[in-house]
Amino acid sequence: MIKSELKSKFIEGIFFSNFFLILLSFALNIETIIKIGLPFNSLEYYMFITSATVLFYLYAYRIPKSINNSTNLRTLFYVNNRKFIKLFTTILLIICVYSSLVLFGKSFSNFDLISWKWTLILVFTALVSIGYYDYQIGVSLRRVMWLKPFLIGWTWAITTVFFPVLFLILENGTYYHLDAKFYFLFTQTFMYCVVNAILFDLKDFEDDSNKNLKTFVVKYGYHFTLNRILLPLIFLGSLSFILFGIWDNLPLHRILFMLIPIIFLAIFAFRLNQPKPILYYLIAIDGMIFFKAICGILSVVMFEC
Repeated sequence: MIKSELKSKFIEGIFFSNFFLILLSFALNIETIIKIGLPFNSLEYYMFITSATVLFYLYAYRIPKSINNSTNLRTLFYVNNRKFIKLFTTILLIICVYSSLVLFGKSFSNFDLISWKWTLILVFTALVSIGYYDYQIGVSLRRVMWLKPFLIGWTWAITTVFFPVLFLILENGTYYHLDAKFYFLFTQTFMYCVVNAILFDLKDFEDDSNKNLKTFVVKYGYHFTLNRILLPLIFLGSLSFILFGIWDNLPLHRILFMLIPIIFLAIFAFRLNQPKPILYYLIAIDGMIFFKAICGILSVVMFEC
């Protein structure tokens, strides 16, 4: 009984604290490098991108000191573990600041290699990130129904596909030619994370409704979102995989292997006929993205190496 409780608390700690996002961000970054065929980034880069990712989500789940109880298990976790979360945040902040300073030192002399288009993308992403959580300036993009999942998908695609290449250019002082694989991977990651963001909204249906957040689920209902929005997006994702495979002259077994993550996502979506516990969503949905990264890595290791 004690071992079971400790195991349960350990799993809650990994997923409720967003610690799993460290592994998730790292895996997606590695997938990008392996699929495009570029050298690995520096240790400082992976320290920076993983710590910054978790800090971004920790800021989203900050709990006011006035709240001492909640019916939401994730909120209750943050209430009962304030000291741990504060220590965890401090450690991540130190890692993030240290690694960013090292990266800046390595990259300063190569900023001229970055085109105005890439600079514009960086500025846009920074503004989106600020507007997503900052209520003090009167802007909250997460309250715009159509924007929320697409902004989350954009942020993940930027930090796991765009950033690895950007920082390779800055650190190595070498401009890498990007072919269709880069743009397809960016689009694939973007759409996959959009679907996952909408799936997350399914778990937050009650909380978002109480907070007046106009998500797809709050606006159209649980089953409409599942059947009329998620499943068509998954179908389009499958179609894009097939078309890219045909365009790139990939063999049938390679195309089928590439389809595995999105097929699993479709199966998972079909099984969401009834709302599930929040921890179920966190493990399954985050696990789906991690599974996508692993399949992407294996698709190169198994068929190209």
